[in-house]
Amino acid sequence: MEIGFDILSDLRLDPNESFNWENKATSLYCVLAGNVTHNMRTLWQTLGHLSKFYQGIFYIPGPLEYVSGDDVEKRTADIQQIAGRVPNVAVLHQHVVIVDGIAILGCNGWEDENPNFQHLLTSLRLEDIAYLNKSIDRLQRHIDVKKILVVSSAVPKKELYFGLVPPRAEEAIHLDFALGNDTEHKVSHWAFGTTEKIVDTTLGNINYVNNPYFRKLPYWPKRISIKV
Repeated sequence: MEIGFDILSDLRLDPNESFNWENKATSLYCVLAGNVTHNMRTLWQTLGHLSKFYQGIFYIPGPLEYVSGDDVEKRTADIQQIAGRVPNVAVLHQHVVIVDGIAILGCNGWEDENPNFQHLLTSLRLEDIAYLNKSIDRLQRHIDVKKILVVSSAVPKKELYFGLVPPRAEEAIHLDFALGNDTEHKVSHWAFGTTEKIVDTTLGNINYVNNPYFRKLPYWPKRISIKV
């Protein structure tokens, strides 16, 4: 059996900006890898619009969602409350969803140059890496999980910059550190955001996929299929 997912990221929508997904969905499920908008009303409208076209949306917020909020924990709670009002949306922050033998696991990853977060970025990133470590380790022993799809807003691996590593990421611990716990090789795909470069490549038997919008037209979903 193969399960399809449409990959989207970095919509980066301003309030009242038009975004139409009519007749574009190619799968039952959508993976939204961060940086939708800084405006919470626009987030609610966008999630509501996308939910019309998918049976399930698996969403991880990116740093952009936190730009207009001073308190990270409060903004996370606000995002979860907004998403809870929209049918078919699951926020992946510290939450794993299992669909037909596929565990969908996500984290922000905190790759951003916003000065509001510079004093927090290292600790927030390390918290996310620790969460990935623990979750991937636990899922190795979960008998109903055959494959793992990881979703992050941040670029998970230095090689995925293809030689154009930004200064903020040069010395950072990268999210793929958590793959050391993938002892049963269940992680088959990793969807991510942040970079403007479209990516679909396989490294170490894992398919890394990025499909950023950044107002590029035409914009279509990137579909991945996971066989279980």
